[in-house]
Amino acid sequence: MVVVAGGDCWSVGLARRRAGSLGTQGAVGVHRAVEPRRGLGRHLPHDAGVLQKAGITKETMYVTNMPGGSGAVAVANVITKRKGDTNLLVAASNSLTLTIALKRTAHTYNDVIPLAQVGAEMGGFFVKADSPYKTLTDLANALKKDPKAASFAGGSAPGSLDHIKAAVFAKAIGVDATKVSYVPFQGGGEAMTSLLGGHTNVAALDLSEAAGQLEAGKVRCLALLSDKRSTKFKDIPTSYEQNVKATFPIWRGLYMAPGVPAEAVQFWSGAIQKMTTTAEWNTNRERSAGSRCTSSATTSGSS
Repeated sequence: MVVVAGGDCWSVGLARRRAGSLGTQGAVGVHRAVEPRRGLGRHLPHDAGVLQKAGITKETMYVTNMPGGSGAVAVANVITKRKGDTNLLVAASNSLTLTIALKRTAHTYNDVIPLAQVGAEMGGFFVKADSPYKTLTDLANALKKDPKAASFAGGSAPGSLDHIKAAVFAKAIGVDATKVSYVPFQGGGEAMTSLLGGHTNVAALDLSEAAGQLEAGKVRCLALLSDKRSTKFKDIPTSYEQNVKATFPIWRGLYMAPGVPAEAVQFWSGAIQKMTTTAEWNTNRERSAGSRCTSSATTSGSS
């Protein structure tokens, strides 16, 4: 099985398979194009391990990378070179959706077979423990006076997910999002380093990326961009609680290559559902401050 990741995408596919033996033959690989410590990149090895340990699939799985275009390279590769591959699962998130919406790829979800939404996590705004910003309201008031009063560090390029966190917040408080200062870094780790070093004022990151520093007491979270609190970090307030009506869930999902028969879609849909019911998978989800999604494919034919 091979897993291809592009931008925020990864995939799982078999190198060899005998007819009628879906998920039981061959070596499994994961091509990971995301920064390994971010989003899907952090969870791929664990998810692959759960699939094997629970006996859901029998292959040996490995992880490699396919970077480029926030999923554009991976989806193009899957569509043009992997059509009909019954053991190829491609993971996606908001990144690929935005790539499609902005027409940065000629392909859309209509060109592949959506399989499942596996999980989601919330992003938030993190500051140093001694930051003068004590609440999200403090930050909002500062930006209303001067949109460049605080600089936002993010682990992705301008126009991508971390930047959008800041933009969604700005729009919700009536500030011109194009005037907000966003500083991009190569991953959440670099963005956090910038924050802790005092080079930027706020880090716009996923909750799981900041969990270690939160637990160490080095940073505080002003708010999660959500209407519900984290089940792990229950003391962190939401944006809604502070009268900022903005939310931005980072969902994680899977799709399959075009031309895949219903048998394969049904097999992998069931496999992913089983994975998300295991104790090990849910323990990791809780540890990483994510939430579980249960939607899966209902496709009954090939595409």
